Amino acid sequence: MRGVPADSETLTVGAAARRLGIAAPTLRSWELRYGLSPSRRSAGGHRRYDAADLARLQAMLQLVNRGVPTAEAAASVRDRIFTAPSPTVTSATSVAESTRTRHEFVPAVPPRRQRTVEPADLFELANAMDGERLTQEVARSLDRSGAVEAWTSRLMPLLVEVGDQWERTGACIEVEHLASDAVAGGLRYHTRRAVERFRPDDAERPVVLACLEREDHALPLLAVAAALAERSVRVRTLGAATPVESLSSAVRRIRPAAVFVWSSASGTADLEGLRSLGRTRPSYSLVVGGPGWTAAGKPQYWVNSLSAAVTELVQAVRS
Repeated sequence: MRGVPADSETLTVGAAARRLGIAAPTLRSWELRYGLSPSRRSAGGHRRYDAADLARLQAMLQLVNRGVPTAEAAASVRDRIFTAPSPTVTSATSVAESTRTRHEFVPAVPPRRQRTVEPADLFELANAMDGERLTQEVARSLDRSGAVEAWTSRLMPLLVEVGDQWERTGACIEVEHLASDAVAGGLRYHTRRAVERFRPDDAERPVVLACLEREDHALPLLAVAAALAERSVRVRTLGAATPVESLSSAVRRIRPAAVFVWSSASGTADLEGLRSLGRTRPSYSLVVGGPGWTAAGKPQYWVNSLSAAVTELVQAVRS
């Protein structure tokens, strides 16, 4: 086809990110969250960004830099046709295709413009096995930006990148474990500080956070808990692998204002289990999040971002 670069003229994920001046985990996250996938593949099946792909992403960045929310900027360029050749497209080495979605929340807010710790910086600390400093940087990111922005812009991309590294190479599982522990430690520390600072009202009904029994990946629950603590909302976190019967029993005992259930994969999204949850008076709002629920038909109480989840849960408590 005329106007489309040859395979040798396309860019890998890492090379495209460098051309755009963003971190590779951010570019991979945009592909997952907004469907901004590269249109080309190498002979070996690896993702390649061509001139049109780069032009689309450059147009998106221009909108973001003018203050347009990231999701809106992505939607405005996703279906447009970009055919002009880009002088920045050059050859580069390949990167294996593999991206984790188990932690993913679609972001609803753009990143701040001032210099902060970037996902690439956190990734370097994880690979250096510097768990203490990584935990400190996670906590600083949360203190500076708040839970929603820090999770969306830095922590979730870090987790995606270390998971991708493990799946791509079959090694470095210790890096993933260290990064997950650091993020969990930073989120728990931030939540404790937020509770001390914002002092939830004991008269308000709490929010219950849980994963059903086949779901082992509960880090997003800690992000929700941290964001709710910043908003003076009481939280009861049941965590991973909670049987439906146990969640029902907890709901009857706690009588929450809302219940949030996370699912990272279709095999852990149990709609029948949700329908069998115990009922209370007064009733509670049910909210679910995570990519697992999309395969289950996106129930009407599904939310596609951490920001949206927090909004729904706070409204349930305060209504």
